[in-house]
Amino acid sequence: MTTDDRYDIDLGEYLRGLAHWWWVIVLLAALGAVVGAAVTVTHHKTYLATSSVYMGQPTDANANSISAVNTDPRAAVQLGTAQATLVQVARQIGRGETAGRLRAGVSVVAPPPATKAATEPINIVTIGVHDIDPGRAAAAANAIAGVIVDRLGSYNTGKIALLTTQVAADSSRLAILTARNDAAQRALDAIAAGGGTAATKAMASAPYLSTAPGDADEMQTLLSDRRFATLGLLVARGVEAPAVLAPAAAPASPEPSGLSLNTAVGLLVGLVVGLLTAALLEWRRRAPVAA
Repeated sequence: MTTDDRYDIDLGEYLRGLAHWWWVIVLLAALGAVVGAAVTVTHHKTYLATSSVYMGQPTDANANSISAVNTDPRAAVQLGTAQATLVQVARQIGRGETAGRLRAGVSVVAPPPATKAATEPINIVTIGVHDIDPGRAAAAANAIAGVIVDRLGSYNTGKIALLTTQVAADSSRLAILTARNDAAQRALDAIAAGGGTAATKAMASAPYLSTAPGDADEMQTLLSDRRFATLGLLVARGVEAPAVLAPAAAPASPEPSGLSLNTAVGLLVGLVVGLLTAALLEWRRRAPVAA
């Protein structure tokens, strides 16, 4: 069996052949760098606005932390990037914003734990919005944060309403009992200062004195209940309630353009294309001519 020596490859000779086409390689590499730089320079500058949301920490009736939708950052990610949210935000902020543009520029992420040993739920998420308009980027970031807070706050809103009603009811009943106690005390003072025998005064005072112990016990119970409900209200508002932790402000400067990186990438791509082109040209130059 014989081989055709015309197709034997001498690597050194082939590399020398590529050197023959050095100008093609340099030209295409330079062209790639120019294209990479041109794309970067002509591309619209983008701004990044960020806001952060504290998702809240629900508790049970005994103030023990419980797992809920608020404690899973994936809920905030889904809410912040949902189509319905993007449509709502686009309509809310106006300024030519669209749900499609928001979808391309919105990110909702949860930061990593402070330490590797941290095991507690991560209840803070960051909303980032890229846009060519810095004011619109900030408005969108804040609007999305507001939607997340509203959607995650339904449990907390109901709890606050319930506790507020309880505190108001306890306060109202305490006011009634206090007024009745004050009226009874005034009546007893008047009876004591008035005329009549001790037996008569005792008989007149009996109705007021008979209700006093029951009213005192009820007032103590109401005071305890109101204190507990007030504490629960403070926890619900300050700990359990989702809230915008850091609202977004319009960024003063655009994001880095990446000119150096894009130029380098363009140069590399152009160099590869140049090498392939030079190899093809050299192959064609060395290809045997048909008789």
